[in-house]
Amino acid sequence: MNWLSARADYIGQIKGELVLKRALLGIALSAVLVLSACSSSQSSSGAANEPKDLVVAFGSEPVTLDPQDTSDGISNNANELIFDKLVTLDKNNAIVPQLAKEWTTSPDGKKITFKLREGAKFTDGTPVNAESVKYTFDRVINKDNKLNRYSLYAEFIDKVNVDSEYQVSFDLKFPFGPALITFAHTNGGIQSPKNIKEKGKDVGKSPVGSGPYKVKEWVPGNKLVFEANPDYWGEKPKMRTITFKPVAENSARSVMLETGEADIIVPVVTTDVDRLKSNDKVKVSVEPSSRNLYMSINTTKAPFDNPKVRQAVNYAVDKETIVKKILSGQAKVSDAAIGEMVWGYSSAGAYPYDPEKAKQLLAEAGVKPGTTIKLWTPDGRYLMDRQIAEFIQGNLQAVGFKVEYRKWEFGAFQEATRDPKAEFDLALNSWGTSTNDADWGLRPILMTKGASNYSKLADPQLDALIDKGMKAASPDERKKIYSDALKLVKDQAPWIFLLDYKQTTGYRSNLDNVYSWSNERLILRDVVKK
Repeated sequence: MNWLSARADYIGQIKGELVLKRALLGIALSAVLVLSACSSSQSSSGAANEPKDLVVAFGSEPVTLDPQDTSDGISNNANELIFDKLVTLDKNNAIVPQLAKEWTTSPDGKKITFKLREGAKFTDGTPVNAESVKYTFDRVINKDNKLNRYSLYAEFIDKVNVDSEYQVSFDLKFPFGPALITFAHTNGGIQSPKNIKEKGKDVGKSPVGSGPYKVKEWVPGNKLVFEANPDYWGEKPKMRTITFKPVAENSARSVMLETGEADIIVPVVTTDVDRLKSNDKVKVSVEPSSRNLYMSINTTKAPFDNPKVRQAVNYAVDKETIVKKILSGQAKVSDAAIGEMVWGYSSAGAYPYDPEKAKQLLAEAGVKPGTTIKLWTPDGRYLMDRQIAEFIQGNLQAVGFKVEYRKWEFGAFQEATRDPKAEFDLALNSWGTSTNDADWGLRPILMTKGASNYSKLADPQLDALIDKGMKAASPDERKKIYSDALKLVKDQAPWIFLLDYKQTTGYRSNLDNVYSWSNERLILRDVVKK
């Protein structure tokens, strides 16, 4: 494929630059050794204990640092450093206190009360109190503000009450099983009301939270630098700075990890995993994930307004080869719209690879060979996204389509696919069910009004099932509802169902406490650099 030769050229260029760098470093080494010899053991010991700098290379960069307007994982990784929430998750994905020191739920399940810790402050010096919690959530549940995570909270929060300076309560519209895990979501980060009022629509570029880090510098397309918050109310920050660098080329990230230019890389290109594991200066973590990858089908445009055509393209794509050859087995073929890590999952059955069946359905639907369709993909946001999209392009051309292919930088891709007048027919998307509950695995991306419903599917029967599943009190009842919903989604085929990812993280061996939650959130607060 073309991407293989491009990859080889790119790696060759990087390696050539590294040879030059090493030569220059060698020239300087003797001078460094002389200076080191003159240093006292006391100063060496002091340097060892000084806060360190951490560099993390991602496939793309954050889109916004407004937690209530964030819908992508890398922005959420950044927001976890800046903002505290009422509750959070520990290393084992259990709910634990953060800004709230304790909480209670009413017997009828329709009221949750949080008692806040006293003394926490935002980095602008203003206090974290019940008023700031109310302001944050009132802002996101106000439909007029048009924030991306409106539906995450507005669907179940009726009213936010300031009971006292350090006690806040939420009146719920109905008993909502995933309420606490939803408050633990990164989108529940508490913001400084003062900063929001001052910055307005620019708050996503100049955020103020109460977390252990604050933004020092953001150079779009180059780097985002966080610096330690010296007045943090909790355990002091482990790092002096943490820098996010966007590196779209998968193998370039691996080279950066091997040379030490990056301390952590996400994701790790599958073809480099074995090589990196053999390097004693590098570790690779492969963990289960709640993230899937799918191709949104624009159900409002002919010929894809016909479910038979949507089913046809599902038969046309060889998912097994994508998993085995492109992802080297570090994924599994999707057999439902949500993965098995998500509560409420049940298998609806995968579409097998059957190009003859695809051609038959296309002929029955009256789709003529040579019909032109537009396929869009981000480049570098998801593991092997561009390569997978190119492979799918070939599969679809093999059953008679003429496929116009376009790759995008992720921020521009998101903006373009959200446009109501978007011209794509197929767009490569991914969804990490960050609450690990089927409600959030389906509601935002498959309900008619879902903020991330890129397929533009409008199915009243599915809407009713998802709504019923959200409001049902019994876990067994909810599971049955979601099973029915997943079967309906398969039949409607608003996507080309592709795969469920595993999450791969590469990091230098001198780091401790590098881990991710099962919702793929990379947690950097606890990382220690030796």
